[in-house]
Amino acid sequence: IPMDVEGRLAVARNLFAATRAAHVPDEKVYVDTLVMTIGTNTEAGRITLDTIRAVRSEFPSAHISLGLSNVSFGLPVRSLVNRTFLTLAIAAGMDTAIIDPNDRELKAALFATDLLLGYDKHCLNYTRAFRKGLLEAPKQS
Repeated sequence: IPMDVEGRLAVARNLFAATRAAHVPDEKVYVDTLVMTIGTNTEAGRITLDTIRAVRSEFPSAHISLGLSNVSFGLPVRSLVNRTFLTLAIAAGMDTAIIDPNDRELKAALFATDLLLGYDKHCLNYTRAFRKGLLEAPKQS
C-alpha cells in the first residue's frame, strides 16, 4: 500500500485504465482510498483525505469508499475519531463507506454532515431522522 497520495493515485489510475479498457463506465467503479490507523502514523488520516480529493478531482463520476473505523484502530474513544473522520472524508469527496450500523452517533453525524454540505435539500432527511428518533437532542442540565 503506497503511503503517499501520488502512489495511491497511481494505483487508481491503473484501476481506471483497466476498467475503461473493459468498457466499465467510471460511475460503476468504487475506489477504496485505503485509510490506515493514525495510531501508528499520524499522517495517515491526512494522506487518505488528500487521496480522496485527488481521486475525486481526476475521476469525478467514480465512487470513493473506505473502511472508516480503520483510522481509529488502537486508539481510545474510537467512535469519536470515526465520527470526525467521517465528516472530513465526506467533505473531501467520499460518497460511500463501511461503517458500524449500530453507532447511532455516527449515523447522526452523517445526517448532519449531509445537511451542512448541502446534500440534504430542504433539510428533509435530517428532519425525518429527528422525527424517527435517530438524532438525540442534547440533555439539559
